[in-house]
Amino acid sequence: MKKIATLIITLLLISTTIAQNFDNYKFGVVSKEELDLKKYDKDTLANAVVLFEMGATTFDLKNDKIIISTKFYKKIKLFNSNGFEHGTFSIKLYKTNNAREEVIDIKAITHNGFTKTYLNKSQIFKDKLTENVNEVKFTMPNLKDGSVIEVEYTVDSPFKFNLTGWKFQSSIPKVYSIYKASIPGNYYYNRILNGYLKLDVNSSDIKKDCFRVPGYVNTANCENVTYAIKDIPAFTSEDYMTNEENFVSKIKFELADFIWFDGRKQKYTTTWEAVDREFKTDKNIGGQFKKTNFFKDKLPPEIDTITSELDKAKAIYSFIQSYYTWNKKYNIFKDIDIKESYKTKIGNVGEINISLINSLKAAEINCDLVLISTRENGFPTKLHPVISDFNYIIAKTTINNTTYFLDATDKFTPFGTLPFRCLNKDGRVMDFENDSYWTDIIPIENSKSQLNVDLKLDENGTITGKIKKLSFGYDAISERKKIENRSIEYLMSDFEKDFNKLEVTDYKIENKDNLNEPLIQIIDIVIENKTNATTHLINPYFTEQFKQNPFKQNKRLYPVDFGHPKKYVVNFMLEIPENYKIESFPNNVAISLPENGGKFIHTTKKFNNSKLGLFSTITINKAVYYNSDYEFLQEYFKQIIIAQKQPISIKII
Repeated sequence: MKKIATLIITLLLISTTIAQNFDNYKFGVVSKEELDLKKYDKDTLANAVVLFEMGATTFDLKNDKIIISTKFYKKIKLFNSNGFEHGTFSIKLYKTNNAREEVIDIKAITHNGFTKTYLNKSQIFKDKLTENVNEVKFTMPNLKDGSVIEVEYTVDSPFKFNLTGWKFQSSIPKVYSIYKASIPGNYYYNRILNGYLKLDVNSSDIKKDCFRVPGYVNTANCENVTYAIKDIPAFTSEDYMTNEENFVSKIKFELADFIWFDGRKQKYTTTWEAVDREFKTDKNIGGQFKKTNFFKDKLPPEIDTITSELDKAKAIYSFIQSYYTWNKKYNIFKDIDIKESYKTKIGNVGEINISLINSLKAAEINCDLVLISTRENGFPTKLHPVISDFNYIIAKTTINNTTYFLDATDKFTPFGTLPFRCLNKDGRVMDFENDSYWTDIIPIENSKSQLNVDLKLDENGTITGKIKKLSFGYDAISERKKIENRSIEYLMSDFEKDFNKLEVTDYKIENKDNLNEPLIQIIDIVIENKTNATTHLINPYFTEQFKQNPFKQNKRLYPVDFGHPKKYVVNFMLEIPENYKIESFPNNVAISLPENGGKFIHTTKKFNNSKLGLFSTITINKAVYYNSDYEFLQEYFKQIIIAQKQPISIKII
């Protein structure tokens, strides 16, 4: 008890001392309390903890250029070898043909007790990642269980837009994180606080005449800002989420305006009206839409004979989808050549989906381009246009008052269904005849996996029967991708590997290439009683079973994002001979999520002593559940797993 109290007091002292001495910290000085710390009380499973980190940005004049200079400092306690990965640092530096960022004054020490090991220059490596990004990387020397590491360096940037802000949250907890900036008044930045943590410090003041550029009489006042958070929990990624950058706590700066000392004003944050005008004239976007006539004689002639507008749209979609092969590139703002991609039958996202839009327009079907950001890319900013937030193009058409979103890059996606990567809330419709506007990307709601099992146990204890798996919507897309280019022999073997005694005797597939129909897999099985067992345990779920709860955190602040509603159905029937009896079977269960969020129904029915049926339905009625639903979802899946683990027990009489 005394040790626990001492640990809590030590952590409080560390946090308080850090908060009070931000301006007075001294590189190379580590306290005995920090060296002796054995674990972090607020996260006892953490392999490491950031004891203190700070960033301080100033605008300086160097070699007659305005430089944004940011000093970084970090002190980390490593509790064990699993935390050593946090002893490796990567500094990304942006460059152009005319200017580049530089990192200077790198200092780093590993403290083991009162022994210090310094980072040598020979241990710092530089590499070119892309044409526009260099990397400086190093790993701290002499890492041991219990080490405290200190790192300090400064990044100088000549780019006005590279006041990039500060990330408070990371994969390990932090005791205290603070960021300061002194920003001249002629720079105006939009500021966004991202994530679910609140700032403990959010202050600003004005310093008069703090910034001057030689050759100009006028000076600028500076806004001195300070942002800080204490006791920051680690950010833990979990299943069913979009890009973690959507939810990590950080402060972001976006350059909106810059006023020169002679009074000239340069705007960086634009309006959607200006973006609309630019897109209409851009050679890669607007310019490619002038090639509608190119596709009039490229479409199969039989499409002209289709009278239904919806059927015609489906035929055009199917043609583009099968004609092109996606090269896996996401180009939407450059390297788009419609004619060349048609010639080669290979295209990036922009080329394929702009070709789809042009083809629909060539058939006099109204269609618009939609800018979106994929799930892996993060949410787009909606306050003002940030075009770099978007990395993908899809099509939107409305026929008979029904709106369809289309993407022809995926061979397995039916008309009106977007690939899963595109299900990321919002899209910007670029209506070239009128103004652009935001639209909700609403997923289809017919995704379902259904397992129909019909088995028979004979007098000798051998089980035979059929398993029929029906897949709808996104489940069908997933299953079609799994079986693509797989032989029947492979699929039979792949199904058998999850069971010790089961043998697949036949395997049929229906609607493999008909994307508008459910995929059907029919599997004939036999389970022989080679050991003359008198008791048989059968799990009716086969491969359609949740083995572990996807929700493991005690508390989750960010949403659970399934992408789309879904449904799992199992219908199981077992016929039993007279020399056997049903010894036990799963209990009936019925639980619901709040506000019609979903329902799990699990029932068994005994037909005399000759037949047993089990019927199960799991529904996920929403694409997104917010953090207030997390505990309910956690318990929901816990009960599903418990129910699905209960076997049917059949014993010989």
